Amino acid sequence: MLFLSENSLLLTIVFKQALNFILQQYEYGGYAKAYGFGTFLNGHQEQIIGNVRFQYKRMTYDLMGSAYGNGHSHSGQDMTETFRLPQDDGTMEQFERVSELKSSKRHRNNYYLIFKATYNSDKIQASTLINSNLDRQPNTVQNGIVRYSNNKYPTSEYNSTINNFSKFISYNGYYFFALPSSNSLTFTPTYSLSHTDQNSDYTETGYSSILNSATDNTNYLSGNLKFKHDFGKFGSLLGFVKGSYQYNRTSYSGSASGLDRAKSLRIGFGANYELSINKVRGHIGFGWDWDRLQFGPSVDRRNAPSFDVSIQYSPNRRHSLSAIFQYESWLPSPNFKSDQVITASPFLKYTGNPNLFPAKSYDFEFSYTWIPNNNYSLATYAWGWIVRDRYAYDYEADGNGVIRTIKQPMGSYAQGRYGIKGTARFFDRSLVLTGNLSQLFNHNGKPYNVNHFHIYYTIQMAYYLKNWNFGVAYISTIGTWDGMMNGIWQRDKDEYYFKVGWSNYNWNISALVDNIGRWNWRSSKREMNSEFYSTAETLINGNSHALFRITATYTFGFGKKVTRDNEPQLGGSAASGILK
Repeated sequence: MLFLSENSLLLTIVFKQALNFILQQYEYGGYAKAYGFGTFLNGHQEQIIGNVRFQYKRMTYDLMGSAYGNGHSHSGQDMTETFRLPQDDGTMEQFERVSELKSSKRHRNNYYLIFKATYNSDKIQASTLINSNLDRQPNTVQNGIVRYSNNKYPTSEYNSTINNFSKFISYNGYYFFALPSSNSLTFTPTYSLSHTDQNSDYTETGYSSILNSATDNTNYLSGNLKFKHDFGKFGSLLGFVKGSYQYNRTSYSGSASGLDRAKSLRIGFGANYELSINKVRGHIGFGWDWDRLQFGPSVDRRNAPSFDVSIQYSPNRRHSLSAIFQYESWLPSPNFKSDQVITASPFLKYTGNPNLFPAKSYDFEFSYTWIPNNNYSLATYAWGWIVRDRYAYDYEADGNGVIRTIKQPMGSYAQGRYGIKGTARFFDRSLVLTGNLSQLFNHNGKPYNVNHFHIYYTIQMAYYLKNWNFGVAYISTIGTWDGMMNGIWQRDKDEYYFKVGWSNYNWNISALVDNIGRWNWRSSKREMNSEFYSTAETLINGNSHALFRITATYTFGFGKKVTRDNEPQLGGSAASGILK
């Protein structure tokens, strides 16, 4: 028989309580993170993000919130519009309308809240993500002067006020199930509900005020169901069924008044096969989509195939060669389909096209990578995108001005890029140099009939010293296209910056000095030329202005240690139906 003294019994009880406390403590864990940044010299811009992660057994919960604000007094553009208007006697009247910004004021506030719950086991991974967002841009005010190149219209002043407000809530799910016999099932449903308000008031001396208001409510629902079987050394086969539905209800008042209802439904199925043989890995996929597009009482039914193939060849660890090709069709955004006629200025109107149908595109990409050792790497690449059955803006003469319409099909459209990039590491990988040299090209067929080419390069250097890191970079001027619908070619200024940072397990602090010495608020230049209407504009937004930014992140953990990756991200909502 064992006898315990009073002290021994007390010690045993304390030991058991401590043991139980430790066991309970390591049943859960998590961390809290606070992130914030602020900018100076370039108006004001600031954001605060807080994230808390809590893990208990197989469940992980994330709660993230953010508050963002910015504003400055340099927002707008200087624009020269050229109008070429046919006359009844067969001549062409041409004049320029030059608007010059004199003052402006813009503010924006954005708030979002995210909740994510994740379950993880050997055979089931599931997550539910709830996004909510509130975006308010009140009273964007611009004032300036308008001059005309002929004596028909006198010099005048203009005032523009714009108010935008949007909010949405969305759900994104991911549910994976490992099934017997090397099978698996994945289901990814999504749903979003969004509301958008836009209001504008444009006044120019000598003309009536132009008021435009629009309100949109959008519902979007989609789902993707995938079944996969793994054949082992013979690869894997994946079959899928997918569907999406979007309903936009958009009302207009002001220069146009009416109610639009647009619905789009897509149902598709397909299969993908993947195979790895020695040093070659390949993928091939095929599918078919059925579309039902409805605008008001008009219904359009379409169907089209989709196809993608990829191959990667790696003869050894030093060399890798890959190629990708994809063909698909994609639904037109509802904000291009309205037949409302919106007045933008005394000489410019715009409208949409309810009869738009899905465009088709070809994507391709090639790359070769050479890694002789852990300190050096070099890669060459090329990619391109070609659009068929394109819809695009077209400008037509309309009385004393022009009206911008959307037509389909228009001329071919293609964009691409090819180049070379490399990385070198020195001093035991403490010094890292990276560089990129490429050429961009853009072909824009009817109605613009223009080709653009541009050389682009970047040089970056980073140095790591214990908890410190330093970086410096130069980014050349770049010419870019502004989407496949218009003929705008944009040229941005070059950029140079220096940054320094310090970090440990809990803290990460950095400071960035960008474009120091450049105090001009003018940034990009944009130009577009068509038969009856052309534009040349200089954006005034401070994107190339000197800027100083400081960023800080603080993280502290509690309970058992959990991973700090795969944090929730703010998702978007479906496109608004308000005519663009």
